[in-house]
Amino acid sequence: MEVRGRRVGSRQHHRDRANPRLKFLDRYGGIPVVVALGAIRWLSGKRTVPECWKTVGLLVTAGIGDAVLASAVIGDLRRSRPDARIVLFVTANNAGFARLLSVPDAIVELPVRRLLHAVKGVRAEGCDVIVDLDSWRRFDAVLAACSGAKVTIGRRTPGQHRHFAYDIVVDHRRDHELENHRRLVAPLGVVSTSRPLLCADETPAIGNPYAVLHLWPGGANCEERSWPTDRWVSLAHELRRRRLAVALTGGPENTSATDRLVAALRDQGIDARSAAGCSWTETLRLLAGAAGVVSVNTGVMHVAAALGAPTIVLDGPTGGRRWGPIGLHVRRVASPMAPDGYLDLGFERDRRYEDCMSAITVDMVSSAWDDLFVEVAKLRSSPSSAVADREP
Repeated sequence: MEVRGRRVGSRQHHRDRANPRLKFLDRYGGIPVVVALGAIRWLSGKRTVPECWKTVGLLVTAGIGDAVLASAVIGDLRRSRPDARIVLFVTANNAGFARLLSVPDAIVELPVRRLLHAVKGVRAEGCDVIVDLDSWRRFDAVLAACSGAKVTIGRRTPGQHRHFAYDIVVDHRRDHELENHRRLVAPLGVVSTSRPLLCADETPAIGNPYAVLHLWPGGANCEERSWPTDRWVSLAHELRRRRLAVALTGGPENTSATDRLVAALRDQGIDARSAAGCSWTETLRLLAGAAGVVSVNTGVMHVAAALGAPTIVLDGPTGGRRWGPIGLHVRRVASPMAPDGYLDLGFERDRRYEDCMSAITVDMVSSAWDDLFVEVAKLRSSPSSAVADREP
């Protein structure tokens, strides 16, 4: 697999993802640019998918969770067209994870702050078809329109004014994001039905049986999507009663806060350690070897579920219908204040639900943990479980 593009520091891309100035420029500068590019493409005549396309580019520039979900359609695309060259365009937000995917023929990291360089990077791949899997950013729509591809496919998302430059437009729906991805590759003749499936070394990364806790949501509305720290401490005590150690994951930007919490847990007699800031290879091994994973609704949750790890997600503003984990062994613990969530694209705000994560109790999570592991034990005792665990 080819890997290209300039790597950006993790702290920099963390700031870029939630940067209000970049979002402002993307909307108010991006919309007129997309409209103008759309007019140019419209004047050149109607375009359809060429019969003999050879290279397809997929724009997946948002977060890690988006890349995990996209892995399902990438796999189906490869099975449908084994002769095609698949290029995955990412940004610093998800490039580290995307480089672990084995199916794409090339991974190209694009600079968010340097649009002309990003356009040059896309055009250099000579794609016959560009499929934009993003839902709202005009940055991606501009890249698609300037890609030099024979045909572009993208989403019409209400209120985002980003669809004008696509040759084939697919309407955004408020069902699971994976279903939106599947509809976007359908014009290529790809019937996508697989679930995300990741592989990693399942040798336990820690000697004692352990649970992984992921406290840190990414992207917008981080505080609103976080579970109170004292609840995580209480949950760690509950897991200790179940004879489990705990490992806390996080990005490099979460290292200091995670280290402080781990020190506090150790002072209380809990076998705890920090894995914040670890490489993706180390993190995948940690998740794959865990007895179970408890996470807020964010990218690590999608990774854990795709690895087949028993995964419990804490849902507040983010609803499972749109963004739930997809895997063999998953449980949702939804806030009673917002059982279906309200986020669609991820950046909406509703002050009625600012404290909705506080409505999730430790007892609710502990009960979900016990129920899930009864299910896991039954499935793993079945003779067909070894095969079922590997079926897409």
